Amino acid sequence: MQPGAQGSAAGGRVVISRFDHAVIAVADIESAIEAYSALGFEVAAGGRHPSLGTRNAIVRFGLDYLELLAVEDADQARARGSFGAELADFLHKDTGLVGFVLASSKLEDEAAGLANIGLAHEGPFAMDRERPDGRVLAWRLVVPGLSPWRKPWPFLIEWETPDADRLSWDPIGQHANGVTGISGMELLVEDIDAAATLYETGLGLSPSGDTAHSYTIDGFKLDVSEPSDPAMIDELEHWGPGPYRLYLRAPALDCDVIDIDPERALGARLRLTKA
Repeated sequence: MQPGAQGSAAGGRVVISRFDHAVIAVADIESAIEAYSALGFEVAAGGRHPSLGTRNAIVRFGLDYLELLAVEDADQARARGSFGAELADFLHKDTGLVGFVLASSKLEDEAAGLANIGLAHEGPFAMDRERPDGRVLAWRLVVPGLSPWRKPWPFLIEWETPDADRLSWDPIGQHANGVTGISGMELLVEDIDAAATLYETGLGLSPSGDTAHSYTIDGFKLDVSEPSDPAMIDELEHWGPGPYRLYLRAPALDCDVIDIDPERALGARLRLTKA
């Protein structure tokens, strides 16, 4: 690896506004919709990304959501470069939590921050998704390291389609399991000091204060750590750095924590918590 916005940030810039979504790579969308519906989520058909050869489905909580993402055209994905090829490579071997996205209000500043720490990146560049009803959602991305899949960094999004339109077209789901939002993520890295440089100097986030490498972004908590237990060590050795566990807020839970069986969640580690 090369070297939570809370009102103050590194260099005085606060342009990352919130957690946007987590990406769960799946073999095919129909099976994924069936699996996540069985877990108590309301899942909506998403659409296709023509430039990437992918198709998705959405589990929406608010502006934050889970994206179930499948490669439909592997040749198109690989033609897109590392951004598509590494996703296709991952799905050739496995499924599961593969990436995450933070929303920014000024991608040009994020690109400059990454350049300042010497981390190659792509963007800002435009993307879109055509929904089944023909409506098109549009956004711009910055991708650190040229690929966001199973990496110690997010990719960064700036939406061009207004939030109100997106919530109207993809309404907030009524989830039978009581989940109301995404509250946090555990992220495994190989080098905690390099990760601090990335998040604090490169992306302009400030540590949240409770731990040295925790960042709070509009209520979402990102915990960055080197692996400490055998399961995490095995994960890092097998797949490299990247998202390990996602925390989902379920206020009506009748116990403190429920871990969903990763096999039922198509390889993703999902933990339901009251807070």
